[in-house]
This record gives sequence, structure tokens and C-alpha cells, in this order.
Amino acid sequence: MNVDVVALLRELDIGIAEGATERSWLLRLPSGESFLVEPTVSLDHVTSHAVRNVSSHRSSPVGPLFVGRTITPGMLEQAKAGHFDVLTEHPLRLVIRGSVYASEDPVQAPVRRRPSGRAAWVRWAVGRCLLLSTGPQRQPVIADLLGTSQQSVSNAARQLGDLVADGGRGLAAVDKEALLGHWVEEYSGPGGQEFGWYSLDPIAEQTLKAAKAAELCDASPLVSGDVAADRLAPWKLPSRGRIYVNRPIDLGDDGFVPAPVEEATLITCIPRDPTLWRLARAMPSPCSGVSALADAVMVYWDVLASGDTDSVEAAGHLKKLIIRSNQ
Repeated sequence: MNVDVVALLRELDIGIAEGATERSWLLRLPSGESFLVEPTVSLDHVTSHAVRNVSSHRSSPVGPLFVGRTITPGMLEQAKAGHFDVLTEHPLRLVIRGSVYASEDPVQAPVRRRPSGRAAWVRWAVGRCLLLSTGPQRQPVIADLLGTSQQSVSNAARQLGDLVADGGRGLAAVDKEALLGHWVEEYSGPGGQEFGWYSLDPIAEQTLKAAKAAELCDASPLVSGDVAADRLAPWKLPSRGRIYVNRPIDLGDDGFVPAPVEEATLITCIPRDPTLWRLARAMPSPCSGVSALADAVMVYWDVLASGDTDSVEAAGHLKKLIIRSNQ
């Protein structure tokens, strides 16, 4: 469930700056006031149960900004009473410290893929790991790579059924093409918050420029999408940049201007999927002299999800790269 938080806040004429902690934002309101908040994972419906559930798992000293498509009338009254802060898409409205900022023209946030139930990050990462591997991988090695337990890897392998097998030397994909197709159907996307930026520079140039700026901010950038695909399996002329980062970054001093995601030439994303960096480090890119790339399977998914007219053909070239190695 993705809500374009940045586009909604900008529609309300609210400025955004990097906060005091890794995941916090400093919101500058039209009134001149500034508030430090930490946006939560996007919710479909802000209810009392959802607020309690998110609050019970938080340890940050920064107050949460609950983000959702809608909110129940009772919880809206609670927010107006100053009990918590909330941003909703339908209708577009920010309630912060009891003050309401609203618009009559809500921004429609794009949904990159269908919503899913509980995210199966470990199972999806095990699938990616086996797709990226050139040979069998022992379960303890996979568990260490993903930062999870061997039992979780074993459960994931069992759920993948006859798509994977253990011939005694470790887990391996029985048919990489079949496993890749299954993975694409199941994966709900990296989730998280997306930020749109606009630049007149060529897409590849602005993407690598933004990645270097993110490196200076210790945001651990991973280049994905069109530019990464062009580096891994050249074919498609990049039409939009995509970078994963682990914290918000401000590219305003690097030749970019903020833009709604649907109009952006570059998107930076703080993903919910915790495995992106682990697999990118474990499966180094064959490209040298460029910023770190997301793993090839993640790049494949991003290219397919872009919706460009030539995205399927471009993804096909990546698919050949992924399944090329012998099982």
C-alpha cells in the first residue's frame, strides 16, 4: 500500500526537510511553524486498531505522522483533539498538533503494483538469492546473507515447493525461468515512501549525479530501474531514474527541483523491503566504475513495473542475464 506522501504534502504547500534522525522529516507549515515527525508505513484505513498496532512497535523519540488513504470519523476527531498527527489522501488533509490543513483537490497517488497481504520479505529474498546464484547455496549461508534464521530460510524453501530443490550441496532453483515468473507474480514491491525530482539533464547523468549526492549523505544509494538495466543489459534508453536510499535526501542543491512522482524524471525511494542492500552487497554488479546497483532481479521488477511501452522488451534482456547461468 503506497501513498505518495511527498506529493500530498506539497499539494498542501508544506515544505519538507531532513529531520534530526534517520527517518524523521521536518515539516514547514504555511503558518511558518515547523514540526518534526516520522511518517509511518502507509495504511489503507487509519483506525484505532491500526494506530495502536503501529504505536506499540515504535521506539523512536520522534512523534509519528500516521499516513493513510482514509481515516475513520472517530479517529479524525481524536487527531483534531491533538492526540496524534495524521495525513490522509481521501480527502487530502493533514492534521498536526490539532490544526487542520486541507485541499479540495486531492492528489491521486500512483500505485506501482497491486496491494498485497503481509509482506513475505524472507521468502521473496530467498527466491531472489537463488535466482542470482550460479550454484547451490546452503541454508546457513543464505540465512547469514539475509540476516535471518536458518528456520526462516527452510520455511521459505518449503513454501517455494518444487521450484527449488536440495540435492545435498544446498538449495538451488530447479528452473530459473519458472522461479522468476513465480517471484514476479508474488512480489508486491519494495514499498516505502517515494520522492519525485525533476532535472533537464539526461536521465543516466542525473541518476548517477543524485547517487553520488546520496553517497555524500551516507544514504547508501542503490541505482535501479532504467539506468541500472542499461548498465546490466544495454537495450532501453532510460526514461526515468530510480534510486533506493535508506533516508530522505534533499537534491535541491544538486540541480533538481521537487516534483510529483508521476511527473518526476528521478525517483528516490526509502523501501520497506529490508533485503535490498543485503542482496546487492552479496551479488556485486558486473559493472565497474559506477554507483552501487540494486541486484538484477530487483532491477528486472522495477523495469517491468515502470509501465513504459518498451518495458517488457527491456525486461526480457535482463531475464536472459538472470537465467543464463547453469542450474
